[in-house]
Amino acid sequence: LSSSCVNSRRLVMVSGRLSTALVVYTGLVMLPEKAQKTWPRNTLDSLTDSAWPDSGAIVADDVLRSTAIVVLGQSLNPDGGVPRTLLNRVETAAALYFSSATETSARPLVIVTGGDPAGAGITEAEVMGRMLQEHGLPASHVVLEPRALNTMQNAWQVLPLLPEGCRRVLLVTSDFHMPRAAYLFEAVFASRGAGVQIAQRPAPSGCPTLLPSSLPSNATSTINAQTWTERLTNEGRWIREEVVQMALKGHIPGVEIPPLSEARLEQALQQVHALIRGSSSIRSRL
Repeated sequence: LSSSCVNSRRLVMVSGRLSTALVVYTGLVMLPEKAQKTWPRNTLDSLTDSAWPDSGAIVADDVLRSTAIVVLGQSLNPDGGVPRTLLNRVETAAALYFSSATETSARPLVIVTGGDPAGAGITEAEVMGRMLQEHGLPASHVVLEPRALNTMQNAWQVLPLLPEGCRRVLLVTSDFHMPRAAYLFEAVFASRGAGVQIAQRPAPSGCPTLLPSSLPSNATSTINAQTWTERLTNEGRWIREEVVQMALKGHIPGVEIPPLSEARLEQALQQVHALIRGSSSIRSRL
């Protein structure tokens, strides 16, 4: 990523706030001392290479060939607290950022996207921006997108914030969310004629480890209390509903996004099914 590319779009104002584009990554690398954290082990480590397109190990050259890191938000807890799912996404993005280059000026722009769909009184983008700075990222390299209320709006709002000449985005979100998120980003970008490649970099889920049958009766009242298996099951249902039944209508007010090919839809569903099979295999060994 050239410094001129970053400098040309480094400061972007959205609703009076500094906006940044974040890209997501699934690998674990060492951060500078200030930013080092302990990552929970991803239960799908053994499936990662086969489940995710373009999931090879990230190296400096790979990051520098991309021009932005895009990190997707997750609903905050009712008290504004940060769920483990969102923390994992931020830590994954920070690891990717610091692995990109030795010099700060050569590192990519990070865009964090998410409004406040949970009504917590603070946007997901604001929370992620603060955490990234706590991890050592300079404010000038973080862009906040605080409007999006769903995944399709994430894609719609992020696209104008990408640096000029951007041709590749490293998309960071949770493993269970990645199949649907990547499909929707590709569909939105294609509808706007953007020739930007979406590279999938899933983060460990951070979902509760209790099995559905072991959860308290009220545990599924909030999305952050759902287990990994529950999240995956819902993702498969949402892909079918959003794409097949709703044809990507209604997610962005006044905008209709054309679905991608049947083959691309099937690929997204197969990703979810592969993850569910992996989840079943893990449960059988518990």
